[in-house]
Amino acid sequence: MMASIKAEFRKLFTVRATYITMLIGLAMIGLFAFYGQGLAFKGPVPPDYLQHQASDAVNALALLVGIIGILLMTHEYRYNTIMYTLTASNSRSKTLFAKIFAVSVVALVLTFAIAALSPLAATLGLTIKHTPIPAQTFYFKDLIWHVALYGWGFAMAGLLFAVIIRNQIGVILAFFFLPTTIEPLLSLVLKDNAHYLPFLALGTVINHNDQMSAAKGAAVFLSYLVVGWIIGWILFVRRDAN
Repeated sequence: MMASIKAEFRKLFTVRATYITMLIGLAMIGLFAFYGQGLAFKGPVPPDYLQHQASDAVNALALLVGIIGILLMTHEYRYNTIMYTLTASNSRSKTLFAKIFAVSVVALVLTFAIAALSPLAATLGLTIKHTPIPAQTFYFKDLIWHVALYGWGFAMAGLLFAVIIRNQIGVILAFFFLPTTIEPLLSLVLKDNAHYLPFLALGTVINHNDQMSAAKGAAVFLSYLVVGWIIGWILFVRRDAN
């Protein structure tokens, strides 16, 4: 089992796509946090300003975190290395768990890095501009689990899409369009029940919503995730099995 987990970490950190994705995220933090919310910020700084920078950055960059999990799986099918991976392990379930574990660890590390770097970048920008920064309030207990679940949730959803769809372009399109286009369109039909859609429910974890609490949104999303991963696990174990 440990050999499979080490192999998945090795795959993650020996491909350029992982580092390119990280650099894109870092560039976006520089653009939006350092410049947009720091150097270009106008007006007094509220006492919860930096906490919002942390959650807003994770909210904006969660799709990038999910891309790393997608590429880990779809590269295997694209370059036909999946058969070597499956042959090297005595269990397809162990292989899938190793991928889930590796993506989970990387997703949580990146999510916390984003949540830490964004307020630091904003602070640097405000300091350079000589904008007064009052004492800031951080509700760490809520902030930590909110951003962790949000970033990890997108990573697990992306990896799940990759397990089920397998085609790289198809997975990326589904991963981008479902939360940004399809669910907002469905919300026009579902109206008050729209917050029960998976990504809208996950959104309540990090964005305030009067219709659903963060805890309830997390429970709704995790219910979708559990059912989806049961289906994904069955398909991964049985498809193309000789």
